[in-house]
Amino acid sequence: MAQIFLTGASGYIGGDVLHVLKSTHPEYQCSVLLRDSAKADAVSKAYPDVRIILGDLDNVALIEEEAAKADVVAIARGLAKHTGPKPGYWIQVSGASVLSISDIVSGRFGEGSDRVYGDIEDANEIRDIIKQNAAKRVMDDYVLNKVSDIKTALVFPPIIYGQGRGPVKGRSVQIPELSRIAIETRETVQVGKGESTWSNVHIADVADVFVKLIEKAIDGSEGEFWGQNGLYFVGNGMLRFGKISSLVAEAAHKLGLTDSPTVKTISASEANALWAPASVFWGTNACQKSERIRRLGWVPQGHSIEKEIPLTVQAEATRLGKL
Repeated sequence: MAQIFLTGASGYIGGDVLHVLKSTHPEYQCSVLLRDSAKADAVSKAYPDVRIILGDLDNVALIEEEAAKADVVAIARGLAKHTGPKPGYWIQVSGASVLSISDIVSGRFGEGSDRVYGDIEDANEIRDIIKQNAAKRVMDDYVLNKVSDIKTALVFPPIIYGQGRGPVKGRSVQIPELSRIAIETRETVQVGKGESTWSNVHIADVADVFVKLIEKAIDGSEGEFWGQNGLYFVGNGMLRFGKISSLVAEAAHKLGLTDSPTVKTISASEANALWAPASVFWGTNACQKSERIRRLGWVPQGHSIEKEIPLTVQAEATRLGKL
């Protein structure tokens, strides 16, 4: 029986991955690492057959022990001790901000770019970016360059939208936070010219990426899926942040949550005062082509971010007690 060791099951991505795993592969035996009993109770109630391990990422001995038993895990320590008939597989979530590094370093926020990175055609450049910025991309560098005897994959989600199906956390970050600030301040903002662009993808499609990779791992699939070739972009659309802000402004004003349907331009520092990572998450460029995962049969099905934005605004207003 396939053994899966999953961290982050109480989070947005991890919760959705667990949902899809249990829905599509009830034969997999899943163990999850959780930090507190309340989250453990929620996961156990939703999935009684999932084995709960209480602890956190600082519990090195515990993680090594559990990871060593698994066929697929999200932690490196312990995989070196894997003793099963197949090699251990490590699938790690990263983030599309790796593509924003040049904007961040140059302090270039709110400006557009025509550059779209592919995870096959530009793989060498992506590997170089990670290596050159190893001090800030520690986990990426470790997975890509320090692990040699384990089959690894790095997944780089861009903007993720949609309601997560996990038992604890169903809220994303970038669009909900933009909506929250619009509701709380009664005005919608954009960073600089609003011309910066990230790719985007529905949470259900992100979960499907992880399931595709887990299935390949369980099957023992060889080929250019792992290690230096294991770079996976999962974007399924692109939209300028100025347009995103405009759609938030329109939706919020229709609900009477803001004073105007117009968007206010603010600086990167002003944005960071509203939300610490705002200048990066709303003001840089991270456009990607999902080449490699599509070769594994990934076909995104989620609705568009344009359709999601009014739903997110309404959900945030409800969460904040404004509707």
